[in-house]
Amino acid sequence: MQHPSEQSWLTTASLVILAVVASAVVLMYTRAIMIPFVVALFIVALVSPIEDFQVKRLRLPRIIAIIVTLLVVLFVIAVVSLFVVQAIRTIASTAGEYSTSFAKMANKLLKPIEYVYKQEEPPPTPPGDLKSELPTSPNDPRSKSPATPNGRGPAQKQPAVLELYPLIEDTTRPATLDVRPRTGPPPRDSNEAVDPNVWPGVTAEHPYTRQIAKDLTDSAKQVVRDVANRIFTILTNTVGVIFGLISGVLFILIFVVFLLAGRNPYAEHSQIYKAVVHKIRRYLGTKVVISAVVGVLVWTSLSVIGLELAGVFGVMSFLLNFIPSIGAIIATLLPIPIAMAQFQSPWPVILVIVVPGVLHNVLGNIVEPKLMGEGLDLHPVTILLALSFWGLLWGIVGMFLAAPITAAIRIVLLQFDTLRPIGNLLAGDFAKAEKAGRQGT
Repeated sequence: MQHPSEQSWLTTASLVILAVVASAVVLMYTRAIMIPFVVALFIVALVSPIEDFQVKRLRLPRIIAIIVTLLVVLFVIAVVSLFVVQAIRTIASTAGEYSTSFAKMANKLLKPIEYVYKQEEPPPTPPGDLKSELPTSPNDPRSKSPATPNGRGPAQKQPAVLELYPLIEDTTRPATLDVRPRTGPPPRDSNEAVDPNVWPGVTAEHPYTRQIAKDLTDSAKQVVRDVANRIFTILTNTVGVIFGLISGVLFILIFVVFLLAGRNPYAEHSQIYKAVVHKIRRYLGTKVVISAVVGVLVWTSLSVIGLELAGVFGVMSFLLNFIPSIGAIIATLLPIPIAMAQFQSPWPVILVIVVPGVLHNVLGNIVEPKLMGEGLDLHPVTILLALSFWGLLWGIVGMFLAAPITAAIRIVLLQFDTLRPIGNLLAGDFAKAEKAGRQGT
């Protein structure tokens, strides 16, 4: 029989799960309104000190403070949109060129396979072959024999004797077959020229081997063609997403105006509100600075290496750095196809991978924690689950907002004794979670 406190805990956990599922459904169906509203909340939390400084320190009227703050928000959004649009234009202008480069690179990689497994014409039938001596049909003109001199009919040709078995002279001795395994490569004619393009030890005489190689080559070429064709589809979808976000800026600005106008700089807020706003403000401020530094350094380093789309990858590094954990990995691996298509030597490709990876690791794992202090207090597994959950609900925007939303939810959970174990689990503190669970029971 279950203890009443344990039954109460199970009931609470079940209700929390049902509430999460119901909230997820609501958030998914109201994403067109909720995404601009949540983005506006984070923007107001980040820029509200600007309004407070104008009102409290400079003694400016609130309407002027709101206008100045809104102009700052517009300037930042315009700069980011300008860089993003320029990056998209650069990708669109070079898509055809790099599609051709990808195809050439694939053909270059597949050329040795095509050479080794090239289709060979069947050799001509030599004279005196057994097939030429076989009898043909009566209607075949080749089967008609010349007439005899007296004209009585065709001359009778005696068939050739075909010896199937050799003559055995000594029938008393048992037959033996002397077979020795070959210990070295097959003998090669000293006058035969050696082709350096042919791989040693590779034989392609069997027709099935040549057919397999041909199928492999055709499949690889088809994959390259599909990738080249899909580049324009991906670009079209990306442009659609970007313009969708830009069109959503209007809703965001409307929410920002009303949120700034509705807040009172002199009001005293609760402890929960202060903790949530402080966490989000510190996190977003640090992320903006670190992401900007990462984007500029990646842009500069890739330009020094000689990568043509260095500015595009600098902008992508700035944006993807807002996605915890996996954003830096994606930004590091993005330039690899372009670098492989552009450079012939492997060393620039290695530098294109190593230099941005070092920059992301140093700034993300060493500098950022020192600037952020205690951070969001979220376990890495919690961040990955939050990225999956919010990405499923709100797409790429949800992945950008996953970490601060989850941190705000954790702060709220810690204010209730019943839900405090869940908040401790989100931070990865299993000892506190177990202790809180025992106290609750």
